[in-house]
Amino acid sequence: ETDVDTYLCTLCEFAFAMQDCIKRINKHSFNNFQLRMGINHGSLVAGVIGATKPQYDIWGNTVNVASRMESTGKIGKIQITEDSSRKLDRYGFRFDEPHFVQVKGKGNMKARFLIDRVAS
Repeated sequence: ETDVDTYLCTLCEFAFAMQDCIKRINKHSFNNFQLRMGINHGSLVAGVIGATKPQYDIWGNTVNVASRMESTGKIGKIQITEDSSRKLDRYGFRFDEPHFVQVKGKGNMKARFLIDRVAS
């Protein structure tokens, strides 16, 4: 198991926790907030920019593809790149069948929706 595997598993568990949390918020506040999430893994650059109002930000292809996974996804779903889903297969995560999404600057990319994690 690599650090990347650990971080990716943790990120997916966090995404499930966010879905559960939004359901509880909606139930107790009589709202209908909805989440649409996208996940990718890889290298990126992070830093603080701005002299008068510093802000932390991240950049890179990894971030752009994750953003496209979110923007081309479906409400209430977690869309993940095929590469990331393959890394998660051995950790008990389940996915729907692969599908293609049009990603600006990349063309058609294979993606899947993360369904759940089977308890081990």
